[in-house]
Amino acid sequence: MIADFNTMPMMFSECNKKYFNHELPMPKFGLINKTSILARFEYRKNNGKNKAKKPLEYKMLMFSDCFDFDEKDFIEIMVHEMVHYYIAWNGIKDNGAHGKKFMEIANELNKKYGLNITKTKDASSFKKTENAPKSKSSLVLYSVN
Repeated sequence: MIADFNTMPMMFSECNKKYFNHELPMPKFGLINKTSILARFEYRKNNGKNKAKKPLEYKMLMFSDCFDFDEKDFIEIMVHEMVHYYIAWNGIKDNGAHGKKFMEIANELNKKYGLNITKTKDASSFKKTENAPKSKSSLVLYSVN
């Protein structure tokens, strides 16, 4: 399963329903053409009006298009990023990017659903696609929705 602008929103919707009770609004999606990053979630807090209704004014979930993941790995990487999103969306304080709260939520999902959400995954264990760059330069593509 190679990340693209069809698979990411579809998988996000499925994971949001199954693991997060539809709590997370649909973010924007992006592709990263790098082999050193599997995925990432970026956000900017809303410091203005309507903070209670819209705690984040910008949210972007990005996947590398350089790997061909099996469905289980794709789901686990998606849910890993969605845990970051859940923490940010709900204003949960944590002691680091993969801190105590992150690991509590991840471990709860692992136990309840048989997932294997970890702090990191070894990128070298995934099959590279033809999209993988031949040089160290990279390109990030963003969706327009």
